[in-house]
Amino acid sequence: MIREAVSQEAAEIRRVHARAWRVTYPNERYGVTPEWVAQFTESWLTEEALARSTELIAAVLAAPNTFYRVAEVDGHIVGFVHAVEHAPGDAEIPGLYVDPTVLGAGIGPELMEAALEWIGAAAARLDVAPYNERAIRFYRRYGFSGVPGSERLFNVMPWVDLSGHPDAQDGLALNLNALPIITMARQAQLS
Repeated sequence: MIREAVSQEAAEIRRVHARAWRVTYPNERYGVTPEWVAQFTESWLTEEALARSTELIAAVLAAPNTFYRVAEVDGHIVGFVHAVEHAPGDAEIPGLYVDPTVLGAGIGPELMEAALEWIGAAAARLDVAPYNERAIRFYRRYGFSGVPGSERLFNVMPWVDLSGHPDAQDGLALNLNALPIITMARQAQLS
């Protein structure tokens, strides 16, 4: 079932988010270690961080230009999607995550379709790790394509520049403690 989230579900949402990150983002080639991903996501689950998440979700739900839905199976949240309309005709999907235990069950497509229905004909964009081939294929099915020159680092912390490393590819530097991302965009839909 896809339904609107409530702020009191922040802890459950963040746990799904953390589990998805731990499976999705470690990548030796890019210097994104499982230890860093685990440490980073663990910081989301402290009492203080969960209180901030509850406040954030409450603010998101109260904003007229946002869309936030969760996927629920047997009374448990197993995924979520967040979309934002920045201006008429300009939307973003800052997050779409599905618990790794239910990948392949059709939950991701249901969440994406709900978000795109809310977005309507507007142009839309989202960020993805350049090595997350499963997600890139998924987003392409919905009309998203890579934006040239959009490569950058998410969550830059103290990091080591390994751009001279022979495994560096696509102009992205290998970095420890930072997640490389690219932007994918969908053109406005003509009616």
